[in-house]
Formats: sequence, C-alpha cells, structure tokens
Amino acid sequence: MPKAYAYVRWSTAEQGDEGRDSHHRQTTPLQAFTEVTGIPVVETVIDKGISAFRGANARIGQLKGLLDRIESGEIEHGDYIIVESIDRLTRQKLTDSVDLIQSILKKGVRLHTVFDNKTYSYDDPSRDLETLILVGVIAKRAHEESDTKSKRLKSSWLKKRDAAETTIVSKKAPYGFRYDEQSQSFVIAEEEAQEIRYAFELLKYMGVIETLKRINQNSKRKWRKTHIRDLIKHKTPIGVLCLQRRNDDGTKAFDRYVPGYFPKIIEETEFDAAVSAIQSRDKENSRGRRSPNNYNIFRHCIRCHEHQCGMIFNLQGLGNHSKRYAYLVCTDKAEKVCECENRVRFELVFGAFLAFVKKLSENRYIDERTQEKRKVFTWFSQEQYKQMDTVNDAFSRFFSVRDTSAPKEEIRAKKGKLNTEKHTLDMLEASLAQFDGMIPQIFIKRVADSEARINTLEKEIQSLEGALTIEAETLEITTYQDILDLYETEEGRLKLNTFFISRGIVFEVNTNKESNMVGLIVRIKGEENFELHTYHNFPTEKPLKDFGISDLSHIIK
Repeated sequence: MPKAYAYVRWSTAEQGDEGRDSHHRQTTPLQAFTEVTGIPVVETVIDKGISAFRGANARIGQLKGLLDRIESGEIEHGDYIIVESIDRLTRQKLTDSVDLIQSILKKGVRLHTVFDNKTYSYDDPSRDLETLILVGVIAKRAHEESDTKSKRLKSSWLKKRDAAETTIVSKKAPYGFRYDEQSQSFVIAEEEAQEIRYAFELLKYMGVIETLKRINQNSKRKWRKTHIRDLIKHKTPIGVLCLQRRNDDGTKAFDRYVPGYFPKIIEETEFDAAVSAIQSRDKENSRGRRSPNNYNIFRHCIRCHEHQCGMIFNLQGLGNHSKRYAYLVCTDKAEKVCECENRVRFELVFGAFLAFVKKLSENRYIDERTQEKRKVFTWFSQEQYKQMDTVNDAFSRFFSVRDTSAPKEEIRAKKGKLNTEKHTLDMLEASLAQFDGMIPQIFIKRVADSEARINTLEKEIQSLEGALTIEAETLEITTYQDILDLYETEEGRLKLNTFFISRGIVFEVNTNKESNMVGLIVRIKGEENFELHTYHNFPTEKPLKDFGISDLSHIIK
C-alpha cells in the first residue's frame, strides 16, 4: 500500500509563531486526504523559516533530506508527496522549478497539492504536456511573486538602512538604553549600563564564565554567554547600531555599523581592550583553573627553574584550618614525572618578588650623578654603579609606559589599507548601481572579497588597539608597599597578573629548603639578554616581617 509524506514550509521564523496560520493551514487538509484516498500520511517534514526563492530548502533544508530519500528509493514508486501548493516546494526560476518537480515524478513518486486537489504523476503519459504546462505556470507565478516581494523588501530595507544614518528607525532599545519620548532619543539606562561597564572591566582580566558569575550576584537580569557575545558583536556599548540584512535563505547577515546611533556607555578603548583580552585568552596554549579569589598573581607566568615547566597553585589548610597556606608546585612533580623538590610556599615566592621590587625601588631613587662625579664618588664601586644602572633600567621597563611605537605604526599602516579598501568598495557599489538586469558573478565576487578584507582589517585593528590599551596601562608602583596594597584586593591581584602576562614577564623559582632561601630569576619574553636574579632568606615564622606583615593569612582565607 502506498504511503504519503507531507512537506510543510514557511519562509520566516515569525510565520511559525503562535497565532500565525502557516502550520495550521498546511497540515489541516492532511486528514481529509487520508479519508478520501485511504492512504496514510506517515510523516510530516517541516522547513521552518527557510526560503524556496533561491532553492535554499532543497540545498540545506529538510526538503533536501526528503529528495535524497526519493533518490535512494526509501520513498518508493507509488508513494505520495503532499504539499499545500507547488510554491511550498519551489519558488525558483521556471527551469529550476520544473527540474526539481521532474526529479520527483521521474522516480514514480506522485505529487499532490491540497490547495487545488490535483495529483501530478508519470503514470499517465498522455497527460505529460498538461502536467508540464500546469507546473510551469504555477512555478513561474510563484517565482515572480517572490521576486516582486524580494525587491520590495530590499527597497524597504535599503530605505531603513539609509534612514538609520540620520534618524531613529525603531524605538526598541537594547539592554543598557531606553527610548525617551520627550527628547525622542535614546538615553542610557544607568542601572543596566553599570552592569555593562562592570562586565567589560572584568573581561579585561578574567574569562567570560567567571565574569558572568560575578555580574549575576547583583544584576538586574541573569546574564548569559549570549549576552556578552551580542554586546561584542553588535557593539551597542560604544553607541553603535548593527544593521543586518536577510539572505535569500531566510538567515540574517551583517551589513554595516552605524556609529553614534546610541549614546556611549563605555569608550572604544575599553571595549577594544576587553575584546582583545578575550581573543588573547582564546589563543593561549596554557590552560588551567584560576585560583580561588585569584590569589595566584603568577598564573601563567611562573615556572620551575630546574625543569623549565609551569608551577601549580595549591591551597591547603593546616590543623584546625584557622590558617590556609598556598603552595607553588612544579608541574612535573605534581604529575609524577620527576622527584623534584620544588614545592614552595606561595608567600615565600611572593616575598622574593617583594624583595625584587624593593631592590629596584631603592636603586631607583639613588641620586643620578654624572660619569665624572662617579669617578670621584667613593661610596660605591664602578661595578656596583653598573649593577644599579641595570636595575634602574629594569624598573623603568617593568613599571613605566612601554614603548608602543611599533604597534602604533602597525595600526597606522592597517588603517591606511582599510581606508583604501573602503574607497575601493565605494567605487564597486557605485558601479553596481549602474547595472540593469543580471549582475555578473565576477563582479559580485569582487564586492564580497572587498567586504571580507575590510572585515578582516577592522578585526585586526580592533585587536591591536585593544592589546595596546592593556599593554599601555601602568601600575602605580614606587615601592613594595604598592604591591602589598594591590594584593589586598582581587581587582589588584588581577591587574598584577594581567600586567605580568601582557609585558611578557616570566618568573623562575628555585629553592633551598635547608636554608629556607628562595631564588627568583626574572626574564622578559623576547629579550634574551634580560635576566635579573634575586635571592632572599626567610625566617620560618613570620616570613614576611621584613615587609611589615607576618604572612598572607589575613588575605588568603
């Protein structure tokens, strides 16, 4: 006994919403078909929100699966495909529509349209001409109807796009804004905007998941990853409107940004810095869980000197857990690769870093003297002066503004290329307006290639400017006390860690357990000749007393 397969389609997602009749209208007659013919409808295949105008449903939609099953013989000779009308299957040009329908009928599968209660098949060769004419007329009418609608929608969309440059095209406000009827403009919704500012500040130093956890503790809405993604994609926090266009297959595609459409919640530099930080973390080869409350300021920038591998932050409690102690452990030791003894209390490494900064800051404030005066000045030897110069240079390279001339020049060069590419696209679009009729494929490809190059250059510039913002940030450090003050807060700890990573600073640790001495070798990635050593002996009790505190137990809890 033959079987029937129903195919249902609507062009936009909205047509399938509750209260719309697309689904109901196309499926209601199926029961009547079975009652009249006795043939059961065994399956209903639905393409939701996909167009048939360019044949997207037959290429990537559920219809493709149905056609494949006909081709393979799973849907057999004598079976039925039921549609509301021919235009549910195809709205392509006449020849393409006829080819698609012929591919169904040639397999002996019948096509039934419930709208006019007609059945098309190859069972009766005498009706071939009639079938071809009917299908052709219906298909041509459907294509012309869709073509007219497409042109109207495109014209309407173009008008809306151009209007957005000077006027407000919709009062619907994204999160962080509201439409003010009195001024007839968008204004900042301060409570929501504060959440957005907080999010972008956090994203400079931590991942999206951790950022969401913190925002959601006191937020007006429950933030999700999609909210962060949309803010970055649409750029609304910097006052931009993201315009999109609808493709022939019903999907949406980016068209252009309209700057100045909304008031700014954050500046472009802050936006770019957050985006650049996200991209940088995505590219990192090193992974690993953050320490609780970001206690480990050396995350991803510390390694065991002996084995040249990373060190794991391990938080433990002692006795009645009145105090908690953190350790840095050689990764090879933790993974049982070696029997390395490099397991050291975190606060001793932290203390060695304080000693390093103390050494830098003390030498930094020694009065500068001319070479002539140095020759007659007897407090220090010439070798000691050379060491002081090395240390002073290190301090300036650690805690002052970094030389940004190279990345700035790269940004300038890319902006020049971007302006040239935009001018090229403008000329291509001007030429496009001169075409009457079909546009050559090679011309379309040139426009698409130009748009792709512009998109790539804009992303590269954004990434460079964001990285530059982070790298250009300075820490107000003059003494080790400033390090202690920063370590008191999680925000300060994050800033320290980000600063080390962005500057390429690497710390290597070696220890002497017998003397309780910790050595720290400080390097800068990409600078082979830069290497500073510091060693510090710590008392067993109150190891940080030289720096005005006993230990870190008042912070690490």
